Amino acid sequence: MSFALAYFAAFFMIALASGFLVYLYRKTGTLLPSGVSERLGSLLSMALMLSAGLLLFVTYRVDTGQGFTTPQGPRLTQEELGAPAPDFTFTHVETQETGRLSDYRGRVVLINWWATWCAPCLEELPALNELQRKYADQGLTVLTISDESRATLVDFENDLPLETVAGYVVGDADLPDPFRRTLQIRPTSYVIDRDGIIRDFVLGAQDLPTFERMISPYIRQSLALRR
Repeated sequence: MSFALAYFAAFFMIALASGFLVYLYRKTGTLLPSGVSERLGSLLSMALMLSAGLLLFVTYRVDTGQGFTTPQGPRLTQEELGAPAPDFTFTHVETQETGRLSDYRGRVVLINWWATWCAPCLEELPALNELQRKYADQGLTVLTISDESRATLVDFENDLPLETVAGYVVGDADLPDPFRRTLQIRPTSYVIDRDGIIRDFVLGAQDLPTFERMISPYIRQSLALRR
């Protein structure tokens, strides 16, 4: 069933049930008349309205990608959120040059830890590409990091090119916490402000509006400081 059809069905059910209840109230002056058939019709109409409300809720959650589960996994401690992001090195996929997180000091950085085998990661990559296109000129760098081999990542980019700054790390032994710890769940994303402070963190796949809400305060801050 398409989302449009599900929405239509839910609203039709609500209209049908409410119409019968209005008719019944005008006829008897109550929603629970004494007649067996009329009372049964009233109860069924109420049940229909509740079912329609549940259908609307489920459809909206699925349609907006929110689902019904909250990703469980490692979280940032109170000391880590709002603290300087620990520096680490990675290798650029395209050039094979060594990069560091600190290379982007002065820019807002969204770090996304992902993998080619991670289906939710693949779902959000187009949003990350769009984020880079829209906000690079406003001081944002989207840094997508995997712990897979360069050959795997190059092969993947032949099918879905990344417009982000794409890098990889070999294993997690040299990664500092919290990055090493949260790499257990992918995708994970961090927002780091222009001063290198971790400002936000989220587990699980996100859409473009969510990413925009995450970076917006720090993009505006960067633009204000330029003026």
